[in-house]
Amino acid sequence: MEIDSRLYGSAFLVAVGVLWNAFNLIATLVHLWNSEIQTVGLILSLISLANVFLQFTTFAIVAYASVHVACAPVLPLLFRIVVYLWLSSSSVSFWSIAWLSVLYCVKVVNFSSVLFSKLKANISTILNGFLVMTVLNSCVMFTPLFILRFKNNTLALPATDNVTCDYKNIMFPDWFNQDLYVLTFISYLAPLPLMFMLSTSLRLVVHLCKHTLSMRKNQNEFQSAASYLLLCKLTVALVGVYLTTLLTISLYYLTALYGKVQTPNWLFFGYSFYCIASAVLLTISNKYLRDKLWALFCSEKESTGSAKSVDEKSVETQSA
Repeated sequence: MEIDSRLYGSAFLVAVGVLWNAFNLIATLVHLWNSEIQTVGLILSLISLANVFLQFTTFAIVAYASVHVACAPVLPLLFRIVVYLWLSSSSVSFWSIAWLSVLYCVKVVNFSSVLFSKLKANISTILNGFLVMTVLNSCVMFTPLFILRFKNNTLALPATDNVTCDYKNIMFPDWFNQDLYVLTFISYLAPLPLMFMLSTSLRLVVHLCKHTLSMRKNQNEFQSAASYLLLCKLTVALVGVYLTTLLTISLYYLTALYGKVQTPNWLFFGYSFYCIASAVLLTISNKYLRDKLWALFCSEKESTGSAKSVDEKSVETQSA
């Protein structure tokens, strides 16, 4: 009964996260279909699609844990597929947020260097290539997960779990350098995207703090400053959400690495927070998505005159 209540609570979070991210994904794809393809739209689509997979696969891992998958005679192939999709979707989502931060920083901040001026002019093309590489790298990086298996030694279950089987630890084969691989993919999931997020978000904050007062002298410039301030708040908030999730998954991976039996429930809540919070932030920061959401719940006729988002107006128009 306790397991059922946990699964019901998890299913509710999955429904909220999946529906919100699916809304962002469908609305963004429709907008991209009806207009020219923009880098912001591609990034939003990748984040939303990855979050949908992330919510489903995290819930599947909780479900597997509730039926004690480690008590099975062999590690199911479906479980390995779920773990592969789980980490791959995490990678795509985290790196897409990093590229979104880079895009906003390059478009908003002015550079005197000729090299950075050329980068600013071609940032959309460059990031489109990085987005493709991100998806491919995420698919290749986690393929070794398919060779996971049960280790010969067993672990004792906590006293609260009335299970009579031996709880086997899930490990890589002895010939595989597990420590090096785990260190590699944790670095790919955490420090590397975080480096891009922090550097670009801090640069945005410094730039806006320096120029906001001068922009207030002119009303048009003040409106532009408000738009840039919205982008800055979005970037900083997304980095905060990522850092919170990073702390949760890092603790989980470190404890699992040293053979500790851990319940995935708190890990699931961390990922659910990330998927829901990032979806909400992307919606409220994008005028097109806000209008669509408002029309969906209020049944009001949408305005066709100004469907472009705040960030598209202030950012993407410079890439023409």
